[in-house]
Amino acid sequence: MGGGGENHTMEQETLVKVLIVEDNLFDAKAVAELFRNISHDGFALTFAETLEKAKDAHEKERADLILLDLNLPDSFGPQTLTRAVKLFGDQPIVVMTGFYEERLGVELIKKGAQDYLVKGKISADWLAYSIKYSIERAKIERELRKRESRLRDILEEIPDGFLVVSQDRAVIFANHGAELIYGRDRADLMSHPFTLDTDTEKPVETDLLRLDGKKMPLEVRTVETHWDSAACRLVMLRDLTSVRTLERNRDEFISKVSHELRSPLTVVKESLALVYDGAAGNVSAQQKEILKMGLDNTARLNRLIDAMLDLTKIEAGVMPVDMAKADLGALISVTAAEYTYLAAAQKITMSSELPDSPLSAYCDVEKLREVLANLVSNAIKFTPPGGYIQLSLRPWEGQALLCVENSGPGIEPQNIPLLFNKFTQVGRASPQGVKGTGLGLAISRGIVEMHRGRIWAESEPGKYCKFYVLLPLPSFEEVIKRLVHGEIELCGGGKRQLCSVTLILPPEMLKDGTGENSLAAKTEALIKTSLHNSHAILKREEGDFTILLSNSGLKECARTGAFLEKSLADLAGLPQGKAFNFIYALSYPEDFQDEDGFIKKMEETREMLNSNYSG
Repeated sequence: MGGGGENHTMEQETLVKVLIVEDNLFDAKAVAELFRNISHDGFALTFAETLEKAKDAHEKERADLILLDLNLPDSFGPQTLTRAVKLFGDQPIVVMTGFYEERLGVELIKKGAQDYLVKGKISADWLAYSIKYSIERAKIERELRKRESRLRDILEEIPDGFLVVSQDRAVIFANHGAELIYGRDRADLMSHPFTLDTDTEKPVETDLLRLDGKKMPLEVRTVETHWDSAACRLVMLRDLTSVRTLERNRDEFISKVSHELRSPLTVVKESLALVYDGAAGNVSAQQKEILKMGLDNTARLNRLIDAMLDLTKIEAGVMPVDMAKADLGALISVTAAEYTYLAAAQKITMSSELPDSPLSAYCDVEKLREVLANLVSNAIKFTPPGGYIQLSLRPWEGQALLCVENSGPGIEPQNIPLLFNKFTQVGRASPQGVKGTGLGLAISRGIVEMHRGRIWAESEPGKYCKFYVLLPLPSFEEVIKRLVHGEIELCGGGKRQLCSVTLILPPEMLKDGTGENSLAAKTEALIKTSLHNSHAILKREEGDFTILLSNSGLKECARTGAFLEKSLADLAGLPQGKAFNFIYALSYPEDFQDEDGFIKKMEETREMLNSNYSG
């Protein structure tokens, strides 16, 4: 008996409990008859004549689904559904009515019903189907509401501001982060139009003037979306105050290191050198040895300061560049030649392997030379006597692949991911007296990435080590477009200015060739040695230069143009004012708003100048 009672209980628990709210006895019997005709007997029915009694029955035993007649003694019409939704919470409700009206059915579904059935037109199978899927839909809706609630909780915790803005700039939604950024509650935000500039293509940096008078730097990101089927925009606001503070601290750090540390260190170095050379009196051999240690470590500290400054500038995106078309094969050959004597002194064979056809690219050749020098000097440190170092260059899928390979102990696999970290030195100990800064490979990676390239290492411990540098081969237009884009990003949406100055020597001024005493070479040397505020110098071809002046407005642009005009006039023996015909300037945001606008404007002016020359 006990076992049978347990099975009966389990059977009861698996039944779908249906609460039928119907005051008409005939209709109630008809519905009950439909349930008896359902092929599987899986329902437990409870009847109630009024909403109040249905509420009591539901509280006594929770129903899985409510079959609801709209016309009851204590409620009438669609209002019955509204009251039922409040009484039964998120339990699924299927409405039963005496007539079919499509508009009414849609309205009932909108008000919270899962389905809409017409009495007298319901079959047993139809009823079973409706109940089954109404229960499942209700489960899905409950899960969706939970997920929506979790997402809303996440949005409320995120410090960034999120707003939904309609096409007419009305604020439809605002999270707690937006309240903190604006210093206003969301009701106030939603009662005022959204006024900040947005761009769905790229982030916009701007300043928000709050009601308390505080100016807050913001990054605004925007995407197109829909809200209740209406097209609108999702706007994310990020407070850049801490970023700006870090940028100021970075700039102050660079300034302090370069002025407050480098200058006294130079004095210390020169003073030690004077004593070492005997300028202050005779120095014994032992004293010279001690002074030499001081000089060596002062030089090492100077190298460390230079490396830290370079790395800081690279990471901040403010490292000046000098871009020109360079033969990468010649760079390999020159580097190999520079280290051949040092390698031979340690009984190391140095060789190079070049492609049959030249590979050229617009690049900062001196910075790439620094990368190769670092890789080769490291190879010399760790190559044993009798070993080899090979530099090679070859085309690779439209790019240039450089490699520095050396025989020797190699690098353990677990150390390879650490190679390009700052202040990291892996491998066997360096030879006596040879100490690095631990920044060489980090700087090399920064320089390669500045060129949109990639650097990596491969090694077989005990046999060899290979460092690869993969460089794209961009055109002049691609290079200057990328650099201008980066400069515009640094301008922060127009908060800082940018200008470019282009100088093109006419053909008659290039007739003396390209040697170091030619006018083109002297002009290039003048630009590189005199324009210390330039962020980028680009040489398109001989006698054709474009200088990007970061954080410089119209006054600085005019000052630079005047300096170039006077200097060029002196170099070429031209009358004052004549050289202005060879120079033109563009300013952001007055003359262009993006890199495409810059290229278009620059080409128009270049064509005009070339036309003047030919005329």
